[in-house]
Amino acid sequence: MTAIPTFEFCGKMIGPGLPPWIVAEIGLNHNGDLGLARQMIQSAKENGADAVKLQTFIAEEMISKKEMAQDPDNPGQTIPFYEFFKRFELKREEYEELFRYADELDIPLFSAPFDSASLQMLEDLNCPAYKIASPDLTWIDFLRQTARLKKPIILSTGASSLQEVEKAVAAIRNEGNEQIVVLHCVSHYPAERKEMNLNCLPVLRKHLNTPVGLSDHTEDMTSALSAVALGAVMIEKHFTLNRNSPGVDQALSIEPDELRALKSGALRIFETLGSAEKSLQNSEIPVKRSARRSLTARVDIPAGAVIEAEMISVKRPGTGIPPEDMNRLLGRRTRSNISAEETLDWEMIESANESD
Repeated sequence: MTAIPTFEFCGKMIGPGLPPWIVAEIGLNHNGDLGLARQMIQSAKENGADAVKLQTFIAEEMISKKEMAQDPDNPGQTIPFYEFFKRFELKREEYEELFRYADELDIPLFSAPFDSASLQMLEDLNCPAYKIASPDLTWIDFLRQTARLKKPIILSTGASSLQEVEKAVAAIRNEGNEQIVVLHCVSHYPAERKEMNLNCLPVLRKHLNTPVGLSDHTEDMTSALSAVALGAVMIEKHFTLNRNSPGVDQALSIEPDELRALKSGALRIFETLGSAEKSLQNSEIPVKRSARRSLTARVDIPAGAVIEAEMISVKRPGTGIPPEDMNRLLGRRTRSNISAEETLDWEMIESANESD
């Protein structure tokens, strides 16, 4: 198996061993309001998000006109489901404005297209990366179409089997695109902690040979921070200015202060994880010297004496002959007088040849 790839994502590198990306998922939380979307992008930037993500769709292309749903404005009544989603559509010129504004703020903005026309519009606007939402994981033709654009692809995997994820990743790779981050996801809104099964992250990474992350629909940050500890390179979290705002995803979204806490917490965890190598830290050297043990004279030992076990104790500090060298020491002669409680070093002891 080759090494898990790193690659450029929205102007910076992403992959194992690099700081995790925190993506503020605006999704539908702008409620179709361009001004609110601008405010959310600005707040995401100010509170530490590494990127902002939208959802781009044409409602009539996404949902059958015969599919009905509860009307949120008229309890007890139903409406065609596509009409509900039309409330959240943004016009092309509004996307142009949001991409321009994000560029002005110097924060990457990308989106999840839900149909070919939306994908083409985003490509025309030079969208730097694409998210494939969990429901479209098995839409293989759309995956291939997106992969052929040679942009990074974030692949969400809610409500899927490992076999379905394998097939999706293979479809993208078969188009010559290796820029894939696979996001573990539980498609339940909100998801419960007991459903998260984050231990699958290392399994997905090893099995798929891709960087992995988490699209998190839980109501707190426990899962997101735990995922960073398990090697997630990206955390996507729904973002809102106010959880009490109207909208389907507001209640499970994090607010600006929580986004800031998520970013700082993720970076602290990343720093704490550090290297996989077990090694002595420079800060430990003084403790090692003072707190480890050395062979120490239990009694006064005159010069020329043959050292016996009864003469030696094992005490701090660790600046002398280490305890594991006891057998090398016994039977040798001393070169000089050694006082009781003195830490032994090899300069005090004759070599093996001298003692023979």
